[in-house]
Amino acid sequence: MPGAPADAVTDVMAALRRYLHVYPLACDTVEGIAAWWPLPRTAVNSREVVAAALDALVASGEMECALGVDGLAVYRTALSVRRRGMQVEPPGS
Repeated sequence: MPGAPADAVTDVMAALRRYLHVYPLACDTVEGIAAWWPLPRTAVNSREVVAAALDALVASGEMECALGVDGLAVYRTALSVRRRGMQVEPPGS
């Protein structure tokens, strides 16, 4: 996403990977992730940074975006990752 600081996006991506490693069935909207998931302080409530990190993780195949019953986009671990036995490895492990 244009304008989102690259370092902040990378930090949020790493935090999301760690969270999904522990909670592979977690899913939420951009707003919910920004407000409630354990992210680096610099990114908390920064919708732009969280959205850019989610876009990158969707593009890499690690996460997927689906429409919730309310019509809002929700993000979750990609089905292909869940089928591999939920082996999402956090970076540096």
